[in-house]
Amino acid sequence: MNEVIENIKSRRNTKNFENKDVSVEDIKTILDAGTWAPNHRDTQPWRFVVIQKNESLREKIINGIIDLKEKDSGKMQTDEQVLSIKNSVMTKPVLIFVYSLVDDNPIVSEENYGAVCCAIQNISLTATSIGLATGWSTGKISQIDNLKSLFELEENLRIVGVLTVGYPKPQPSKKRKKVEDVTKWI
Repeated sequence: MNEVIENIKSRRNTKNFENKDVSVEDIKTILDAGTWAPNHRDTQPWRFVVIQKNESLREKIINGIIDLKEKDSGKMQTDEQVLSIKNSVMTKPVLIFVYSLVDDNPIVSEENYGAVCCAIQNISLTATSIGLATGWSTGKISQIDNLKSLFELEENLRIVGVLTVGYPKPQPSKKRKKVEDVTKWI
């Protein structure tokens, strides 16, 4: 089977990683692939914030998630819940916060968002091709109130999600519906 198709079919949204560091060169490789995504008007709207494993900034991210969960639920997180959040953030080898440029024209902003989603797919497929895996989250970690100021970002940006990157633990096989079941030919 074609290598690209094999990477597409073997790629997984991964949450469980080996306790192994990812090289800066590998991160640069996958991000470079992301920057080659198609984008209308050549706006190149992707912006990335990379946080490696032992960065102290992860503590602020953990606190932001705890604050958000407490705000949403109206109650304090239990010790178990706090520990779960800490483990979730601290055990991921690399976190990449992915943003899209926002334009004054809402159509351009939407095109930019679509291009950044394509960039994430390029990143994920390239990671798969070099033995890494990614997980794409749009959950609480991407909804922390002060992320842009925490990262000192000044551009007008919209978060598209957070990628976790690392060497995957074994993954289950996956099935998809047949193309005939999701396609209407006219």
